[in-house]
Amino acid sequence: MSIQFKKILTKYNKKYLFSKNINSHCNPKKSFYNFFIIIPSYSEEAYLEHTLESISKQKASILDKTLVVVVINNSVEDKLIIKNNNKRTYDKILKINFNFELVILDYFSPRFSLPANLSGVGMARKIGMDFCINYSNENSLLCSIDADTLLNDKYLEIINQEYLKYNFNAAVVNFRHQYSSDKDIQKAILEYEKILKNIAKNLQLIGSRYGFVNMGSTIICKMYAYLVIGGMPSKKATEDFYFLQKLAKYSPVHNIKDVLVYPSSRSEQRVYLGTGFRMNNIKKNIFFDDLYINPKAYNEIAEFYKIMEKKWNYKSSEIMSSLVKKNSKLWCYLEQNNFVNTINKIQKNKTDKVYVIEQFNRWFDSLKIYKFLKSYDK
Repeated sequence: MSIQFKKILTKYNKKYLFSKNINSHCNPKKSFYNFFIIIPSYSEEAYLEHTLESISKQKASILDKTLVVVVINNSVEDKLIIKNNNKRTYDKILKINFNFELVILDYFSPRFSLPANLSGVGMARKIGMDFCINYSNENSLLCSIDADTLLNDKYLEIINQEYLKYNFNAAVVNFRHQYSSDKDIQKAILEYEKILKNIAKNLQLIGSRYGFVNMGSTIICKMYAYLVIGGMPSKKATEDFYFLQKLAKYSPVHNIKDVLVYPSSRSEQRVYLGTGFRMNNIKKNIFFDDLYINPKAYNEIAEFYKIMEKKWNYKSSEIMSSLVKKNSKLWCYLEQNNFVNTINKIQKNKTDKVYVIEQFNRWFDSLKIYKFLKSYDK
């Protein structure tokens, strides 16, 4: 363990670590693992077993170095039907002998379920990832999936190959939703996928570091990076968006082109965003209008990047005037978001191009970009 990693680990343990009531059904057999697969499970009796079966098909030599951590969770205020489902899920999975090492964390039983204000998918992911810290080193990989996600048989093998080749701090894998027998849902899921991937591709093409799809079941990160950014946000929804944004601010997010995960296409609304929410809206005849982006919006951001690259040390007024000359909608957006004061502070701190551009990209982040894209025609 390097001295720097020890410092980061100490800081994380003091400030961010979830250490309350760690209740695992067993202790890991090894002191160290190269890979962790973390799965939050909330009322997933009908799905979790299939997800675990898909893990069992991974390459044996890599699976031997992998720990699978399932976090079965509900809040103290959840309905009895949810709590009973979680109990049945727990009992069912315990009876199955898998060809990999599995640890189940109990955050559903009366003693260990969380208060409503602390519970949710973000907290469940965080609990699982924090549990892995004591069984990892700085290069161990945390792989995030969902309890209704199926894996490509070469999921771990390809991730391992990409990691050895590119030594990434964070990555996302390509995905394809599971087939739905409901024709309307199947048509919608294909369109939904196309939109998400097109947004990511367009952002990549204009040079944005945020050109990836934000989906919890596609995320991989190195333990070192996990600790540096302060871990997984404990949010009830959009935790994947903010987690990837933090990772992208720390280091480039590598895109693995192979389709390695198959998320569910079921229309279950548990949170106010995500696939289930979108498919549930389809049944209500609410479509994807808010996701369609005017191509001109990408062009404005691309031009803005070029201006910043060329005029990184110019006065903020000169940078803004470059946008005004092109009758830019982005000018108004930057004005509303206090760009002038921000860039002045960045330039005041250090007169170095690499630093200025880096801090600019940290400020003009995924959230600001998406808000601009969605507001372009409004």
